[in-house]
Amino acid sequence: MKNLLPLLLIIALLISCKQKTNTISEKPKDYSSLKDSLTSDLNILKDRKNIAGFSTAIINQDGILYNKGFGYSEIGNQKEYTESTIQNIASISKTLIGISLFKAQEMGKLNLDDPVNNYLPFKIVNPTYPNIPITIRHLATHTSTIMDSDNFWENTYILKKTDHSKSVSVFGYMKPPDSKIPLADFLKSLLTDNGELYIPDNFSKEKPGEKFSYSNLGATLCALVIQSATNTSYDKFTQENILKPLEMNNSGWSIRAVDSTKISKLYANYESVLADYSILTYPDGGLLTSSSDLSKLLTEFIKGYAGKGTLLSKESYKKLFENQLSESQMPEGTEANFGIFLDFSKGFMGDNFETIGHSGGDPGVVTGMFFNPNTGLGRILILNTDSDFDDKVIPQFKEIWSAMNTYGNKLNGEKPVATNAHSK
Repeated sequence: MKNLLPLLLIIALLISCKQKTNTISEKPKDYSSLKDSLTSDLNILKDRKNIAGFSTAIINQDGILYNKGFGYSEIGNQKEYTESTIQNIASISKTLIGISLFKAQEMGKLNLDDPVNNYLPFKIVNPTYPNIPITIRHLATHTSTIMDSDNFWENTYILKKTDHSKSVSVFGYMKPPDSKIPLADFLKSLLTDNGELYIPDNFSKEKPGEKFSYSNLGATLCALVIQSATNTSYDKFTQENILKPLEMNNSGWSIRAVDSTKISKLYANYESVLADYSILTYPDGGLLTSSSDLSKLLTEFIKGYAGKGTLLSKESYKKLFENQLSESQMPEGTEANFGIFLDFSKGFMGDNFETIGHSGGDPGVVTGMFFNPNTGLGRILILNTDSDFDDKVIPQFKEIWSAMNTYGNKLNGEKPVATNAHSK
């Protein structure tokens, strides 16, 4: 034993030294200079003064890698736009409908292949094909044949007040405050043949389920189905089953639900503030949130894709991320497909790789929220400036989006991760 003791001590010492060496090599990298460089590049873009204010976030399944605001939420008061600034995010809001559908299905309240008329307080049929039922899945994949006619666009944006100064932009399709009616009444008016706003153009001539045609009205109807099936208002259902569990404490569907002091003004262009408005069909685009809060949702999507989500079961997430459209259903000339209120894009804002998520646009709003399923890297970009009145806004969005990808890959270690738990 005495002869073995020195040898054992040497082995123990070598193991100890190796462990110390491993500990040193596994020390987290310092990315502060990389983040500073990204901030510097985005400040240069901000200084062009095409976009009043914007916020960016870069995310992976572990959380936020970078999150910062630029420009102003109120130019007149020089109030800075930060990562905590709140505004509506347009059609990214629809991704909550998708999660809500599967949550309601897990609760036994509905099935995605059920006809919508099993749940609605009024009956909806395509007048060209009255005997073919429109299903929940049709709504969720934009194949329902329900269209966004002029009657929809001209009645969904409601002004917060009647009188505005000359310096405030008021778009002609925005309705006065007293035009606001309950969501179910609005949908009934548009989609039932005796409704005040009903016109045949509210439906396409295709068979339900035959062709993809993006529909805000159909998405909102899907939220009403969830509301009717669960006997819970859609805003409360999403609050209880999505926002609260993810601790998205600065998000909600109305000014009353968030800190109003953090809400950004919206701009028609850099020089002109836009009149305050609400969206009558709020489920299709009215979520108020910040890039910090929205990052929690995107992190959950990335985790869900990897089979590690917390809001839904693995099986539900698998179905959420499945391609829903056949080649014959897809729009001609596109490589994109669609999940359940998720866009599987290739080429969003110049990307040359596949992404999963959603984009959005409303008066004074341009947004993007996507992740790369092969690397697990996610990006969020929220603008408070309209893109219709300045042709430099979208090109600048693309520059910011591209910079976020370049720096994001470095912040993410530039290593593909095993996120593809659900092959498509």
